[in-house]
Amino acid sequence: MKFTKKFITNVLSIAVIATMLMGAFSYFTDFQSKTLTAKAGNLKLAMTDATEDLTAGVRILNPGDSNELKFTASNTGEKSMDVKAVITVTADQAMTQSAPQYKVTSGGTALTGVFSEDGTTITYTIDDVTLSGSIEKEDGKEMTHQYDYAFEMDAAADNTWQDTNVSVTIDLYAKQHRNTSALGTDWTSIVDTQ
Repeated sequence: MKFTKKFITNVLSIAVIATMLMGAFSYFTDFQSKTLTAKAGNLKLAMTDATEDLTAGVRILNPGDSNELKFTASNTGEKSMDVKAVITVTADQAMTQSAPQYKVTSGGTALTGVFSEDGTTITYTIDDVTLSGSIEKEDGKEMTHQYDYAFEMDAAADNTWQDTNVSVTIDLYAKQHRNTSALGTDWTSIVDTQ
């Protein structure tokens, strides 16, 4: 096939016009991107320095005995936390509500507890404390709190209390301190899910 001069001139003219039009639509470009990452803080609660023996080494309790009941709540995490301590005393027979045979005291005064229906258990719910975290600091708040109580066998416990068994359970619950205002002071949902 033989191209004519006119055909070649037309093709070259179209190519020149197309190049000029494309040049008229040229533009500069640039792009930048940044990826940000974050790590959620953690909540870690430890119980340390807890009393190991309710009898102070004697292995038995007598009416009128009072022995230390101590434990420390420590925030070993990054976030500040609210801590609730619950102490439960369980005997193998019903206690007298007006003067329980086994009880937890502070400074010689019995704490106010809630008795189970059968009278064998008293649950003491201790006021909340706030602990600072390693990153989230709360004004005037330390990272540890020591609880200092006594466990007593009432001096008026009569012969029906011979050979009875008792156990003391200490439970610590923690929730993050910040951004939990919707929960208020109702810990029921936290305590019930543990």
